[in-house]
Amino acid sequence: MNQKVLFIVKIILFAAVMYALVFHCVMPQYTALYNAAILDKYDRLNSFDRPKIILVGDSNVAFGFDSGMLQEAFGMPVVNFGLHGNLGQVFLTNAIRDSIGEGDIIILAPAGYHYAIDSLDSVMAWVTIENHYWLWKGVPRENYKDMLLSFPTYLKRAIDLFVSGTGNRYDESPWGRVMFDSFGDYSYPRPECRIIGDEYSQRFISETLDEGLRDYWNSFSEFVSGKNASLYMSAPPILGEALEVDLEHMQRQLDEQLNFPVISRLEDYVYPVGYFYDTGFHLNDPGRAIRTQQLIDDLSAVLGR
Repeated sequence: MNQKVLFIVKIILFAAVMYALVFHCVMPQYTALYNAAILDKYDRLNSFDRPKIILVGDSNVAFGFDSGMLQEAFGMPVVNFGLHGNLGQVFLTNAIRDSIGEGDIIILAPAGYHYAIDSLDSVMAWVTIENHYWLWKGVPRENYKDMLLSFPTYLKRAIDLFVSGTGNRYDESPWGRVMFDSFGDYSYPRPECRIIGDEYSQRFISETLDEGLRDYWNSFSEFVSGKNASLYMSAPPILGEALEVDLEHMQRQLDEQLNFPVISRLEDYVYPVGYFYDTGFHLNDPGRAIRTQQLIDDLSAVLGR
């Protein structure tokens, strides 16, 4: 064996060892934390061979619905596929594509409509995906370069957790994977409002519908229709005390520019601060019960029930 061939063989062996070390020993390190709940949501999503209701969106969806109420109202299994706003408004809808079946009802409920299609925190995406390769289908093509560039940042954090032995541990904070119930709802008890004064860390600020996001949603709607399923747009919870935008104008944009039914009126989802938990998108327990009933009413109207 000449020196050149030997060198190539060594490189291949080194790459194989590094791959095994990184992707099968170091990774994953975040399986006990909040974002890892996507693994359980994904398992539930693929556990049914009959029509189901899928709730899709950011943390306003994770915090915002009582899926048991929805399931009882419509007699269909419900999957709450809401997770985190830093994943953008595309990642989660991309992730469920292969799991949509005939007769499914998909409720899209984003926290806002102004986000760019590539508004993905790539490090957050790595924390979510880790070595669960099938979740890569959630990443928009526009973010592939960012994902590549951010991998060293994620890997360094993962190595630190691996070396210290602190990875894959639940630290009894409210932000653990165990805080999600079997439906995928974030179920940490939150009977009260923790927002102090006018410290509204997040709130509804959408004044325009982003063109790229509009085109993506309309394309996703055509994909869903091709699966003989139904896509509907619902509304996020809107903190009334922090409302500074024209909801009627925003509603007209949704009604006129989306090619699938907008079943909720934004004004119906404006709630006082007492129904929110810690931000202007996270509802407390009384708030999520009211919002869930509002969605039941909206969906019943469109389904003729």
